[in-house]
Order: sequence, then C-alpha cells, then structure tokens
Amino acid sequence: MVPGDEQEAPPASMKAPWASESNQKTPEELKQELQEKLARAKAMKPGAEPVSSENAAGSADDHEAPPASMKAPWASESKQKTPEELQQELQEKLARAKAMKPGAEPMSPASPVKVARSPRQTPLTPPRSPGLVTAPWAQLAEEDAPPPLCLSSPKSAMKLTVLTATGVTKTYDLRTPTKAIRVPDDLTRFQQGEAFRIVKEFILSLNDSCVGKRLQDVGPISPECQAVVDVLKLMGKWVDEIPPIAQPMRYGNRAFKDWIERIVKDTPALIEKILPEHIRPAAIELAPYFINSFGDKTRIDYGTGHEHCFACFLAALATIGFFKESDSDALALVVFWEYLQLVRKLQSTYKLEPAGSHGCWSLDDYQFIPFMWGSAQLIDHPTLSPSSIHDDRAVQQHAASNYYMHCIHFIKKVKSGHISENSPMLNDISAVQSWKRCNNGMIKMFFAEVMDKFPVMQHMLFGSILPPP
Repeated sequence: MVPGDEQEAPPASMKAPWASESNQKTPEELKQELQEKLARAKAMKPGAEPVSSENAAGSADDHEAPPASMKAPWASESKQKTPEELQQELQEKLARAKAMKPGAEPMSPASPVKVARSPRQTPLTPPRSPGLVTAPWAQLAEEDAPPPLCLSSPKSAMKLTVLTATGVTKTYDLRTPTKAIRVPDDLTRFQQGEAFRIVKEFILSLNDSCVGKRLQDVGPISPECQAVVDVLKLMGKWVDEIPPIAQPMRYGNRAFKDWIERIVKDTPALIEKILPEHIRPAAIELAPYFINSFGDKTRIDYGTGHEHCFACFLAALATIGFFKESDSDALALVVFWEYLQLVRKLQSTYKLEPAGSHGCWSLDDYQFIPFMWGSAQLIDHPTLSPSSIHDDRAVQQHAASNYYMHCIHFIKKVKSGHISENSPMLNDISAVQSWKRCNNGMIKMFFAEVMDKFPVMQHMLFGSILPPP
C-alpha cells in the first residue's frame, strides 16, 4: 500500500452539523449486523428499486440524508445498487468482518474500506480556484505543491551556457537576483563562497591595472566598454531632464525618486541592447545590479553598498565573457570614472544623504573604491606623496587624472573646514610614508569595512552568475 493513498475522513470538528457519530461496534456485533442486512437483501425481489448499502436495513433509526445543497464538500453521492449487487457487496463485507480477530479495535459498519492504489494511479490534484479556501486538513504532496510566486519575466527559466576565460564551459540557470544575507552566519558563508571570490578577484585585478597610470593613459577602448559608458552618459542627461524640485528639506530631494523610476523602467531594455545575442538572456540578472548602483529610492541616499553593486555588475559581465582581460585598464580608468561622474552629479543635484551612519562605511561619506584605486595609481609617483592632500594646488592639478586627488578635491569643495576636521581618517592616512603602503591599507580596509560588514552586505543580490552563499 502506498502511504498517503488512503481516503482520509475530515476531522470531527469539521463535520457537517447533521452528521452524527456512527455507533462503534466490535467485530462480533459488526458480523451480526451484516448478517441481518444480508438476510433482508436476500428477501428483496429481483429487479426491485435500486438502493444503497447504507439504506439496506430500512430501519427508522437511519439518519435522513441532508439536502444536496447542504452537503459537505467531501460527501460524495452513494452509488445506487440492485438487490443482486447489494447482496454481493454485503457478502464481501461479511467475509472481511469474519476475518477480523475477536477483540480487534471497534469500527463503524459504514467505515470505508481502505484500498491501496497502484503507484501509477496517483490521483491528480484538481486545480484550485483563487476564491476557494482549502480545508485545513487537506495537504498536498511536495511534488503537487503550487510553485512559488514568480515575479520575474518568463526569461527567468532560461539557461545560459558560456565559455569562461579558462576554457571551461559553464551553464547558468538565469533568474532574478535576490537578497540572501539575512543573518551574520550568511555573511560568513558568503565570504567562503564563489560570489565573494569572483567580486574580490575582479576588484583586486582592476586595482593592479591602475598601478602607475593616469586616467588619460588608456588607449582606444573596446566596443563593450564604450557601450556601458554610453549608457552612463545617457543617464547623466536624464538628471538634466529631471531637475530637483523646491522643497523645505535641504537633503534628499524627492525628484531623485522620479529619476530612479526612469532607471527602473528603461534599464532592462538598455542592458539587453548592449549585450550580444548569445548572452542577451543574462539581462534578467544583470539589470537589478545596475539599477541598485545609484542609490536608494525610498531613503534617497547613496553609499558604498551601491558602489559595490556597480562593481558586482561589472564583475558579472566579465564572468559571462562580455568583457575580456584586455579590458581591465578601460574598466578601471574609463568605465568606472564615468560611473563616478554620474553618481557625483546625483549626489550634488539631488542632495543625496550618505547611506548608513553619516557615511560610516566610506571615506568621504559616499565612496571607497576610488580611494583604493587612486592610491594604486600614485604608487611610485615622482612628486606626490600621501601628505600631498594638504597641498590645494597639487590636489587641483591632479584631480582630473587621479581618483584619489579627485575625491580629495570633491571633499574640499562640498565640505567646510580643514580636512583634519571633516575627514579625520583621510587626515590620518596622509601620514603614511608611501603610496604602496597606503594602497595595501586601503585594500584591507575595503574588505574589512565594506565586504565584511553585515549592514552593507545584507543588501547584496545573488543569482546564478553570482551564486548565493
């Protein structure tokens, strides 16, 4: 007998009000009753009006059946039988009753006979109407349970097969990325997983690409890098088309919500447009990373978590082969620079709040990666040292060619007072003797203060390209 294939009666608390409890009988009493019913059935004339086995006794004590309109949903119609069929059924029941051991558990004569179904005859679960409430005792088998609500497009079920840079073919089950770091233990597993490795190696490889280079030292860039730059430039124009609104609050201009809504609406199509046909289905995973790279619509803020999301977007593109290894310089010094220009424009135009506790996870309230890659750019620089941030002339001169000096220039422009007052951590770093040591410290600080911090990483998204912990 297949477990779970027996017809289960509803619990007593859920029975219809007219359904009284049947008298429970011992095997001896059951045999006697069945014999009496069989005798009455044999006395019936052949060809008489069909009756059901429950009405064969013809006693005045039989319960009157409820009207059809009042029957419980599990109450099926009894099959009407001829006297010959009724005799055969009662004889079978009597034979089963005689086979019972004396003193066995009492049962009702109307108790259904439990029949094992063949595994090939597993009953189908009828479709549920949204307006009906399932009875609390009715449980679906795991394989029959309805699928979870899917909020993504049909492309979420698509697969993507790519050839990695190492020559290995890999298949991804594409789906809409979701959050997966909900408790501190999830963060620990993330740091031991594949997604952490992919993002870490990507960020460090671009850090190495920045060593000794100015922003202008990159030659012609690939069409793939240029496509991402063009999208970022287009979004910069949208800022001009959606100006800040007049409001009493100084920070958090509500026009930013309109800008984000336009990003959400248009980004999927833009991402699909820049992707080659063979990896175009990956847009369903890539778009959420891109959308979440520019700030939070509800809080109207921006921080290193959003910056990290853009790094994940680029890392995911590189993982599926959109970018090549030769694109490293352009990604670090052209694509990310264009992204930085856009988020600076957002921060200034819409007066975005620093995410977290007054930007506690960043070095200038908003950013971290530009300081790390900027310090790599200045390694072995002939004239500049970490203490050069106190030289306004040097900062202004190199702000357009170096990430680090650009960030210092931005701080001096938007904040009042000496850098020792408005940016004490950067002031302390200026005492480091070399840019090499400064860069090593920045790398350790990034992974300790950004990718190892639950308040930041709890917002990271995971799909199949960057798998969950």
